Amino acid sequence: MLRNLIIRFFPRLAATMEADSHRWMVQCRRCGHEESVWDSGGIRYKARGTVWRYGKCSGCGNRSMLRVYLPEQDEPDS
Repeated sequence: MLRNLIIRFFPRLAATMEADSHRWMVQCRRCGHEESVWDSGGIRYKARGTVWRYGKCSGCGNRSMLRVYLPEQDEPDS
């Protein structure tokens, strides 16, 4: 709902938020299913760090801990 209001009344901000939210990924701890925060219905804008959220996985349908992370920052240094 909040996302729809932002898209309707603040289209330039919405475009920036959408681009940022597409970079962030949500991963299920049980099945490993991944999708972007935006595709899962969320917003992650100007955020930092990996967080864990309890929710329903759209891949396996089970409730579990979901990791929200930025893939570029999560890669180990070579």
